[in-house]
Amino acid sequence: MERRESPFVCGIKIVPGLLLLMCFHVPRLYADHDTSLRTDLNFSYTFNEQFQAVSYVFIQANENISNYNYGEWGIGLQYQTPLSWLSFLIYYQQGYSKDDERHWELEQKPSINMNTQVALYGFKISNQIRFEYRITPQWNDYRIKNTLVISRPDLIFQLQPYIGWEAFYENHDKALMLNRIKLGISRKIGSHVSIGPYYRIDLSNINSGWQWTRQLIGFHVTINYEE
Repeated sequence: MERRESPFVCGIKIVPGLLLLMCFHVPRLYADHDTSLRTDLNFSYTFNEQFQAVSYVFIQANENISNYNYGEWGIGLQYQTPLSWLSFLIYYQQGYSKDDERHWELEQKPSINMNTQVALYGFKISNQIRFEYRITPQWNDYRIKNTLVISRPDLIFQLQPYIGWEAFYENHDKALMLNRIKLGISRKIGSHVSIGPYYRIDLSNINSGWQWTRQLIGFHVTINYEE
């Protein structure tokens, strides 16, 4: 008897194609968009099988890579549950954006995150649901962010390609306001360090229509240590 794959497995296989399709068939996609350049430094330290400290910092140049007007850092503690596929993360982030008068404005973003991950047919599939409270000098409100990443570890030459999708629900607007599609590749250059470039497209909900508002070219350096 011919073996039939489950709907879940079939869905996983077509997700990357659907994400790519979104990049080219979202209505009004070809509106004017900004080009940004970003550099990330990520760090994690594993204390034991249950607890891991994580942090990051990045700087971003916007306005067609002419103005370094945004930077962000964050620090958190992750707890691995007895279930291998489930962990929780408490996070605190600060973002600094430069306004038109070249003054830096602070946004604070404490959050609670639920992380899940599974391995399937050689792919690693991870998802994070984040409940984030945004604190600015003008207003405070919350948003919900979901991040899905599908990667293929050690595909060839120790390279790990991946594709990601981020969706942002803003309570203030009572709507999904931002989608991000990310393509990247990562490679270990030692027992603790990995590096790699990535490319991201931002699709924003403007007047109830989706527009391509940003393309971003990034490069990450990730350092992982454990006791």
